[in-house]
Amino acid sequence: MSGRWLIYNKLLWILDTRCNLNCPHCYVHSREWEKKLTRERSLELIEEAKEMGIKEIDFSGGEVLLIPETMDYLQKAKESGLSVSLNSNGLLLNEKNLRRLKELDVFLYLSIDGAKKETYEKIRGLGHFDLLLTNLSLLQKFEIPFAFLFTLSSINYFEAPEMVSLGKEWGAKFLCLIPLIPAGEARKSRIWIDSSLIVDTVKEVSEAADKFNFPVHVADCPFLKLFSFSNNLIIEPCPSFEIIDLSPSGDILICDVVDFPFSEVRTKSLLEAIKEMENHPLYNLLKERKKACEKCSVSDFCQAGCYARAYLCLGDFAQPDPFCPQVLNQS
Repeated sequence: MSGRWLIYNKLLWILDTRCNLNCPHCYVHSREWEKKLTRERSLELIEEAKEMGIKEIDFSGGEVLLIPETMDYLQKAKESGLSVSLNSNGLLLNEKNLRRLKELDVFLYLSIDGAKKETYEKIRGLGHFDLLLTNLSLLQKFEIPFAFLFTLSSINYFEAPEMVSLGKEWGAKFLCLIPLIPAGEARKSRIWIDSSLIVDTVKEVSEAADKFNFPVHVADCPFLKLFSFSNNLIIEPCPSFEIIDLSPSGDILICDVVDFPFSEVRTKSLLEAIKEMENHPLYNLLKERKKACEKCSVSDFCQAGCYARAYLCLGDFAQPDPFCPQVLNQS
């Protein structure tokens, strides 16, 4: 086999919009995907992913533990030799499903958007924080590897440094910090924070990462490479040309936060869909975006930043990330 598609190493798969919560920053639950992949087609798709050389599948939602087929998909992926991870709010964890997740070598990404009860419950709802702490203790008992996901918003940004110490205390492998993108429910709640506040907050998190010698990954802001941080703080590049974003309906999306399908796997094989995606004019435009920032010292890494944010804020995928300080200084 040959072709550009060989660079893809991960499938990010939104299984469903169903959730036990109603968070003001969610980019999934208000979206309507009328068509859904069948269980049979989904199991086939896992085999196709393996054949293409994909190494990992990250299952997301909604809340994946509400979906009856989730364990079947995890089992199939494990049998196929793929690494598997699961995004969850952690509130439905129990001894039964934790035992199964342990057997299937699952890595858990736990969404925890507040270091303190009051802040957490402003986002996740009343009565959930104590349950979360109970389930974290249960998770430790089963020794399942996990990371904390913290979506940075105007409700909780001031607690981001404290999440570093909590991650260390609870035994998380790392903290993943995700500044909120203005998509989904956030378009209504308007709780994202601006570029300068993101930079200031990440600087504080960097100091905490140094103090506690604990790794922090920052997603969706590759322009932060412009700054110097602790060696424990890792600025992640946009993974768009290394992962495949898949919707519940089987659409291959331009990004998991934007409903723009390049192709679909309901009637096409995964390989056919990816070839169609790579021939799409917009896909090739995205590959060329970094030319708009070619004089920047981090352009090769940043690739003109988050194109989803450019589209959501400016209506144009081709524009550089509007949150980049250098872009802001030029405007």
